[in-house]
Amino acid sequence: MKKIVCLLAVFVLCLSVAAQDARAGEKTYNWRLASVWAEGFPLLESERTFAQRVEELSNGRLKIKIFPEGQIGPANQVLDLVSSGAVEMGGDWPNYWSGKNIVFDLLGSHVMGFNPVDYYNWIYAAGGLDFYEEFYGKFNCVYFPHHAHDIESGIRSSKPINTLADLQGLKIRMAGLVQGKFIQPFGAQPVSIALNEVYEAMQRGVVDACEISIPVVDESTKIYEVAKYWLTPGFHQTSSIHGIMINKDKWNGLPDDLKAIVRDAARANHLQCLAETTMQSAVATNTMLEAGVQTTRLTPEELAEVEKAKNAVMEDLAKQNPDYARVLKHQIEFVKAYAQYREASSPWSSGRTWETYPALP
Repeated sequence: MKKIVCLLAVFVLCLSVAAQDARAGEKTYNWRLASVWAEGFPLLESERTFAQRVEELSNGRLKIKIFPEGQIGPANQVLDLVSSGAVEMGGDWPNYWSGKNIVFDLLGSHVMGFNPVDYYNWIYAAGGLDFYEEFYGKFNCVYFPHHAHDIESGIRSSKPINTLADLQGLKIRMAGLVQGKFIQPFGAQPVSIALNEVYEAMQRGVVDACEISIPVVDESTKIYEVAKYWLTPGFHQTSSIHGIMINKDKWNGLPDDLKAIVRDAARANHLQCLAETTMQSAVATNTMLEAGVQTTRLTPEELAEVEKAKNAVMEDLAKQNPDYARVLKHQIEFVKAYAQYREASSPWSSGRTWETYPALP
């Protein structure tokens, strides 16, 4: 019996040594990821988290070095860098590529539309991922959503915005295709300014108001120091998707197990970073309110007017571009299919602040 046990132990040891030798002989990949986010920008951390997860799961066989915006090229060239193979990977917000095809606007964010759970369900359970594969595929890329964040802050301003009438004549920094169009019927002028220039633009009065991102990002820029008023809710962007672009030729050269690791790492990252940035935004909101920021809120009737203006813009874009119309139709069908269950689950399906609390000792 002892002899059998010893033989088994030797056999297991041989298998372990053989496995280690096999891993030692496997190819190691060192890839570069060019990001659209600058150093110090909180959303860059989700790409670092993704890279770390891939390296850990692959036992170091796939290492990804993150290059913040500007270190390899400007943000608006990241898709081209990945498409050409100049870098293996890129980190993005799809709306950056709306100039190439306005359909990317729907893949990156929603105005008074999807929340982050809607995006997740649509992508992974309702066929939405097929559209990312289709449209990034036209640029020689494969794509993996790796981060969704919650509703954005809203509009920050140097004077209070209490009603839609207060938008009249304001120059507002806005990002996004629909975002820049739907505020115009209310007399506001959209202005395009890079994120790292918004603070100074507000300070100097170049713009009267601005939107930046979710509260944790807004707080990191200290924008509340020059914009004491905060119009809520962030109807202009109820959720956003960020993702990882990979050059298709480089992707095809990966072994299947590393492809699976990248795919699973992106999906795990998607949920982890949503949770982290949501809690960070809760803390940031408290910080800004404690610093004296004052919030205002549009009435339900005014939000209905905003939604009407948003729908008009989207209808016009759908007439211009069949890709946009096809994806928007698919998203609308998803919302309608989900509607009765959402209503039956209300108000808990997307969370609510409790009306009462247990009295604890």
